[in-house]
Amino acid sequence: MSMSTNNGASLDSNGMAGALVQAVDRTEVERNNRIMLYKLLLIVPVMLFFCASMVPLYKQICKVLGITATRAMAENTQVDTSRLIAIDFVANLNTNFAWNFVPVEKHVDVNPGAKMTINYRVTNTLPYATTGRAVPSFAPIEGGLYFNKIECFCFSNQTLQAGETRDMPVTFYVAANIPKDIGAIALSYTFFRVNDSEAATNLSAGNLKKAP
Repeated sequence: MSMSTNNGASLDSNGMAGALVQAVDRTEVERNNRIMLYKLLLIVPVMLFFCASMVPLYKQICKVLGITATRAMAENTQVDTSRLIAIDFVANLNTNFAWNFVPVEKHVDVNPGAKMTINYRVTNTLPYATTGRAVPSFAPIEGGLYFNKIECFCFSNQTLQAGETRDMPVTFYVAANIPKDIGAIALSYTFFRVNDSEAATNLSAGNLKKAP
């Protein structure tokens, strides 16, 4: 009887010790969670302050380095009225490409830095839709380094319906720092056919069906 009582008391003691350990562990976890929460609550306002301070800091850096939007716009629109650059516009078609392609304005004189818009005109003379792509070139080659296109139809597919005529603008300016020994630039576009083989095949098949 005495041994049984001792065993029961030992089990009760072990159970109480285990419960005490678990309670201590829970308390430690809760304390760590509170510390983590406090840290997170501290980080949030610090991050907000950092983000808010980045805008004036960025503006100050740009101001010191001189890379403001106002200056960039001034550089792009600075006009040298003391000289004129002669610009010639040329249109070419790749072999067997049945479009009409001409510059509406063949020649302009422009002050370096002054923005100007001219047009090319293209007509699809085929009885079905076709797609072309224009590739530019410059003469002299050095002149192309100072010829800045703002709007251009080059390097993108142009699809014209049968018989359609379209005016395509080119907006540009010649850089104000163009060397004095470059007094003329020729801009030439060559249109290449992208793919009209499917349309031609379909048209031929339609004509064959209509033939007696």
